[in-house]
Amino acid sequence: MGLLRTASIYLLLATAYAASAQGRVHWALVLPFQIQNDSTGANPQRMATEFYSGFKAALDSVNYSGDSITLDIYDFDEAMGRIVSIQADGLKLSQSPKEFMQSQDGQVLRYVIGPFRAEDSEALALHANPSTYVINPVSRDVSVTGLPQLIASAPKRYLESESLGRLAAKDFISRPNSRTVLFDLGDKNSQLQHRAFFKGFTQFGGDSTKVQIWDGRPNANLVERVGRDDLVSTRFVLLDDKVLSAARILQGLRQRPASQTEFWTVSNTVNSPSLDAFLLLRQPIVWVQTDRLEFASYDAVDEQIHRALGDSKSRWAWLGYDTALMLLVNEPGRYTGPRRSYDWGSEPQGGAYNKAVELYRYDPKQGVNSVPIPALP
Repeated sequence: MGLLRTASIYLLLATAYAASAQGRVHWALVLPFQIQNDSTGANPQRMATEFYSGFKAALDSVNYSGDSITLDIYDFDEAMGRIVSIQADGLKLSQSPKEFMQSQDGQVLRYVIGPFRAEDSEALALHANPSTYVINPVSRDVSVTGLPQLIASAPKRYLESESLGRLAAKDFISRPNSRTVLFDLGDKNSQLQHRAFFKGFTQFGGDSTKVQIWDGRPNANLVERVGRDDLVSTRFVLLDDKVLSAARILQGLRQRPASQTEFWTVSNTVNSPSLDAFLLLRQPIVWVQTDRLEFASYDAVDEQIHRALGDSKSRWAWLGYDTALMLLVNEPGRYTGPRRSYDWGSEPQGGAYNKAVELYRYDPKQGVNSVPIPALP
């Protein structure tokens, strides 16, 4: 990070400390600004700075009628797992998660947002008092088990595959003469994706023995096998975003009747600039994603972030803006933000987690439409 940028963050932390003396509800951003490192300019610093810019833009622009909020900013040292703050005398104070939470006992600390890594948010939530909640906005590996003060706002990893499994079971039950082909790419991630898909498929009452597993590696004669014209209505499911495998599958699909063919996948595949759009769009597509499809159309929000950050297309600024709105609205059940949807679930004696994903279907004749996620029977 450059010296000028380091100095600005240092000033930000010092100003936040001075503001914390006010008698208000406090929110704390604990992010890896890494002011202790001058040299690298690595991604955690960019993520933290842009997330903060979006978060602050939301607080400054929304007409909020609740308690007055003081936003306290802290640096997080990911290497040491410690929270760094700037004292009134300009010296840095480094605290463990337990020490940090104990130091907040005299303040009305409602939310701690961050850090980015799952284990760091879990460590803070372990020592949070009952009136303070720790929100992890990024990690999809957060465990809220036994941590009632922890909120995981990013949907769990592999939830997309589980949702596609539910939808495939529902579709198969309504069309028993159709078939499901699931591609195996031969690695650990593919196995975990399959496990989640079958979980959703069987939860919805599907017979897992009816799912065919095909070798999805690019060198496995994919084009020839996929392209066989057997006239059986088939949903071809690729749960990984491996572009080369997707390209081979799509080449095979062009040999099949589009009316008997569907391609099911994840959003990174659909959005890949490396795939031939003609091949991708010649048959119906079903895909799943954790971001909302409409977020890019929020022009007014985009302009606010651009004024604050100078980069209106920043994913992390959008996520910061979205997280702040979610906390301000504080809907107990389901909330739809600009970037994400939030559908809260909870564990007994544990915290809350976001179980919302977005399902969409593209049809050459009907365009793109959202698909309801099938509820469990």
